[in-house]
Amino acid sequence: MSDATKADKTLDKISEIVTKLEKDLAKESTESEEGHKVRAWFEEHKAIHEIKRTLHGVGKFDKYDEDAYNKFMKDYENVINDFDKN
Repeated sequence: MSDATKADKTLDKISEIVTKLEKDLAKESTESEEGHKVRAWFEEHKAIHEIKRTLHGVGKFDKYDEDAYNKFMKDYENVINDFDKN
């Protein structure tokens, strides 16, 4: 696969991530409950991690850390579970 093709596929993937984020945030902004603000925050951070992972996969971002992403997901799940208990 040529470098131009890899670049195009990477940009397409990032575009998909940003488009999904915009849709998710638009949906969340129509809600006024506090839980939706947390969900919007989560979607933003998840998108950032996905973009970093995509760039790392093509050698354009060296600082991506899969363990940090997994910790972020685990911490978020713990917060949501604690919130649901209350």
